[in-house]
Amino acid sequence: MSPTETADRSLTPLSPAVFVTGKGGVGKTTVAAGLAIAAVQSGQGAVFVEFGDGDSGERAFGKLPKNLKHVVLDPQQAILTAAAPLFGSATLAKLALGNFAMRPLIQSAPAIREIAVLEMVRRVVEEHPRRRVVIDMPATGHSVAWLRVAQQGRDLTKRGPIHDLCARVHRELIHPERSSVVVVTLPQPLVMNETIKLCGAIEREVGLRVDRLVVNHVPAMPPPDALSDALRVADELGVVATAAGELGALLTKRAATALAVDKALSQAAGERTATLTRLPLSPADPTARQVARWLTERGAA
Repeated sequence: MSPTETADRSLTPLSPAVFVTGKGGVGKTTVAAGLAIAAVQSGQGAVFVEFGDGDSGERAFGKLPKNLKHVVLDPQQAILTAAAPLFGSATLAKLALGNFAMRPLIQSAPAIREIAVLEMVRRVVEEHPRRRVVIDMPATGHSVAWLRVAQQGRDLTKRGPIHDLCARVHRELIHPERSSVVVVTLPQPLVMNETIKLCGAIEREVGLRVDRLVVNHVPAMPPPDALSDALRVADELGVVATAAGELGALLTKRAATALAVDKALSQAAGERTATLTRLPLSPADPTARQVARWLTERGAA
């Protein structure tokens, strides 16, 4: 076990609401689902929240574990639901915002959708006080803007119902005591460097701490004796020696790759090394249950 994996066990517990973000293709949804399953396995219970059609969650879970709830939020419906108190009723909100003239305007203003969706997430957290709520954020580079919109809306409006909505979301959801952020990435240096910049922006501009930096598909070092044994056999004659020589070359390359990745992680993470949680490279894409086990073993769930 590496020093970083040892440090993982001292990580602070996650907050009731956990935002999971990262670029597309890094395994973000699988990690989010793993965090939810780990909470269920610990007896806490969980709610998995995603946006759109719900297909990602269905693929990640298969059959839902007991005490895990899957919530799919539709941004357009979220706008109408969040706006209902502003208009006095859901019917008036639908008449005002659902007509053909207003719909294009709302769709062109992402901040409206984002604050409405965040309000729906806040309600989910409020309705499930004893469960971990894991929010699988859209795979986008706009995570900072998405998390910052409540504070900006509160500060810009100063007073009134929109101000109260934004202030409530910021106070009860986007708050260090209410939410944790988990960022998922891959070990490639370029991706890691972009991810570290994202972590800094979340902490600096949003005011939320990145509690976990989960690095997916980290290659492991070969067993200590594997390379020496392969090279020793390669000195012999025959087919076995040829195969051992090829294995030795492969193990040498794998060891060099693992060392390079380890160096890249250490350099890129810098002072955030204590938040690193490394998940191993596996022959096939891991399931959410495998990820839950890995996160639990590393004390990161």
